[in-house]
Amino acid sequence: MNIFDIIIVGAGSAGAVLANRLSENPELSICLIEAGGKDTNPAVHVPFGLAALADMKSVNWGFTTHSEGNLNDRELFWPRGKTLGGSSSINAMCYIRGVAQNYDAWAELGLTGWSWDDVLPYFKKSEDNSRGSSELHAIGGFQSVSDLKHVNPVTKDYVASCVQNGLAESIDFNGSSQEGVGIYQVTQRNGSRCSTAKGFLSNEIKARPNLHILTKFEVKRVIVESGQATGVEVSTSNTTQCIFAKKRVILSAGAIGSPQILMQSGIGNKAHLNAVDIDVKAHLPGVGQNLQDHLDGTILFRTKQTRSYGLSLPSMFKNALEPLNYMLNKKGMFTSNIAEGGAFFKSHPDAELADIQLHFLPGLLVDHGRSIPWGHGFTIHFCNLYPKSRGEILLKKVDGQLHADIRPNYLSHEDDIKPLLAGFKWCRKISNTLPLSNSATEWKPGNEVKTDEQIIRYLRDNVESVYHPVGTCKMGRDDDEFAVVNASLNVRGISNLMVVDASVMPSIIGGNTNAPTIMIAEKASDMIKQALK
Repeated sequence: MNIFDIIIVGAGSAGAVLANRLSENPELSICLIEAGGKDTNPAVHVPFGLAALADMKSVNWGFTTHSEGNLNDRELFWPRGKTLGGSSSINAMCYIRGVAQNYDAWAELGLTGWSWDDVLPYFKKSEDNSRGSSELHAIGGFQSVSDLKHVNPVTKDYVASCVQNGLAESIDFNGSSQEGVGIYQVTQRNGSRCSTAKGFLSNEIKARPNLHILTKFEVKRVIVESGQATGVEVSTSNTTQCIFAKKRVILSAGAIGSPQILMQSGIGNKAHLNAVDIDVKAHLPGVGQNLQDHLDGTILFRTKQTRSYGLSLPSMFKNALEPLNYMLNKKGMFTSNIAEGGAFFKSHPDAELADIQLHFLPGLLVDHGRSIPWGHGFTIHFCNLYPKSRGEILLKKVDGQLHADIRPNYLSHEDDIKPLLAGFKWCRKISNTLPLSNSATEWKPGNEVKTDEQIIRYLRDNVESVYHPVGTCKMGRDDDEFAVVNASLNVRGISNLMVVDASVMPSIIGGNTNAPTIMIAEKASDMIKQALK
């Protein structure tokens, strides 16, 4: 069978949601196509397995950016999920929605239906929060959200030191106010990761006779005939075939994959498509443009104490039974998402919104976890939530094959270094405040980095992505030349073709992007159901 009503490309944070919701109608045949394999790798499901996922090519695309001129020509590592659940299967599980103003700003761009009041019901629809229901939270959804079952004592010291420096303690970053310091709620169920594959594609859902899931099928292009999407061309096991859609083709391949597939289909800037020898089906200059991401700095401290996660002889003895505790009870350190502590605060008093986010790790994280140093300590990540820099996704040919050319253009706007500088100083300040400072010695960059110029030099040499790329198929009004989709997420100029994922965000939200992407897919599902009536 190679003809379906709806084809969904990508089984990640958006695609798994769409497959669940659209297959609720038994009269619709749904084909969900994922380039990666099934989510059977144990490291995906054990939260502490996060430490190993960056190096696992079986579940991770492992992209590398173009050399970044403002980061001393470094090429940055961009992990993205390549398995059922997509990046929700390899992320740090922090459940953050952003703030109301983020979505009201979308509505102010003329995107009717995307204000905070419009999207809150869809956040709640997906959610099954272990704390119960309230005005802002819900139970009964497919996406489990819970408190961490295990919090390292060093993370509690971090919260206390932030409070000592005037930051209020927060019990809910998705509550009435985002500002404050606290412990993240996480996308977990009973101590295990709850990716969108686990939440929305349970065995019961997979058993629906009208839902067909194809793994290890990579979509190369959308088939466009007379201005209409009619299917996709896929490759698997060195063979190529076509799968057809009678009603919709939906791209949910993410901020890299969706614009890449559009361009490979002849939909994009005609000058760029001509340069890579692709026949133009529709001139949409915004495809691949408007790339935004949260750029992330770190400061690392070593400790003489062995309370944090780390490699040492004492910790090996102390934690010897932790794997068994997890297997039998789903308790203990293996339930930790490692990035346990969070904070949101303003880089300066005049800022309208909290523009810095922290992720606190009670362990030493180097090179995305791809190398593990000996010893104990902690790492504080700080990112600029509202960057003004804009990058792009282009196509490039390597050995005759088309690949994504990722150009984030970090720090191209001069204002973007200021929040990072403020974040660095705040992290150093709290790290030198009791109780966090107890037996702690700054390791990277070290006390020799003192002046603003030295700190900025360190940042340019060391900042990395915090893995939140968005915006490359942005929503916009018809009079916006660079809008790729309209407010209903339909691709402009091509019928029966949609994009539903983080790439449609016109501007990045203030926080982790997994929960907003799930919301977008929940809302899109309802819009599609209404359109097909």
